[in-house]
Amino acid sequence: MSDNRHPQSIYALPARQHRLDLAAAPRHTDLYLERQHRKERLAASYRLFAQYGFEVGVAGHFTARDPLEPSHYWINPLGVAFSQIRVSHLLRVNSQGEVVEGQGVLNTSALDLHHDLQQARPDVVGIAHLHGFHGRVWSSLGRLFDPITAEASAFSGDQVLFRRHELRDAHGHVEQDREIACRAFVERFAGNSLLIWQNHGLWTVGETVESAAWRFIMADDSARAHLLAHAAGVPVIPEADHGSAPLDKSRHEFFAWLSFLPLWDRIIAEQPDLLD
Repeated sequence: MSDNRHPQSIYALPARQHRLDLAAAPRHTDLYLERQHRKERLAASYRLFAQYGFEVGVAGHFTARDPLEPSHYWINPLGVAFSQIRVSHLLRVNSQGEVVEGQGVLNTSALDLHHDLQQARPDVVGIAHLHGFHGRVWSSLGRLFDPITAEASAFSGDQVLFRRHELRDAHGHVEQDREIACRAFVERFAGNSLLIWQNHGLWTVGETVESAAWRFIMADDSARAHLLAHAAGVPVIPEADHGSAPLDKSRHEFFAWLSFLPLWDRIIAEQPDLLD
C-alpha cells in the first residue's frame, strides 16, 4: 500500500510545485505502484460517488486503465454498494471482457464502450459514467452546457452531445450491432472530456482516475446549476471572448487532478477501510 497522506509524499514533484506550473499530473515510474495508486483512487471515487448520490441500483460504472496491461481495466464488482467498495473488491478485466484478477460478478453493460474508448484514446486512464440524477435529467433536453457558471465553463470546447438517433440504423431501428454502436459512440466522443448522452446521462474521461472522477462530479453539479437557472428564469450566457486563447487541455487536466486531492484526503480520513 502506498503512503496514503498527501500525493506529494508519494510522487517526485518538482521543487517549485507550489507555483502550479506542472504540465501534467505526476505518475509513478514504478508501474506496480502506479497500479496500486489507480486502484486506491478508483475505490475512493466510488465511495465519493455514493456520498453524492450517484448510485442507482447496479447502474453506472467507473473504470481505470491498468498501467501494466494497458488493454485491461479495473472496475467494481456488480452488486457491491459503492459505499462499501474496497481496493480488494476491484476486478481486472481483459480486452475479451474476462475477469483476470479479483472475484465477483462483472458488470457487462458497457464492456465494449470502455474497451473501445480506451483503445481509441491512449491518453485516457479513467472513464466515468454514473447515473447521477441531475445529469440524467439534463441529458433529456439534448443540450450541451452553457458557460453560466465557472464550473460549467470548464467544459466549453471540451464537450459533445450524443443523440439517440445516432444509435439507429438506416431503417430507424435501434442499432443491434454492438460493434457499429460502439464505433459511433467512440467517434462522437472524439477528443472531448465530457459526453452528454441524450436521455441517458453523462460520461467523463481523464488522463488520471482523479481527473475523470472530478469531472463527473462537476458535470453533475453543472447539470444541477443549469436546471435550477432555467427553472428560475433565463440565465445570462456570456458572450464568447474571441480574443481569448484556445482551450489549454493540459492545464484543464492538471486542475481537474488537483481539484480531486481534497476529496481524496477527506474520504480516506473518514473511511480508511476503502484501502483494504
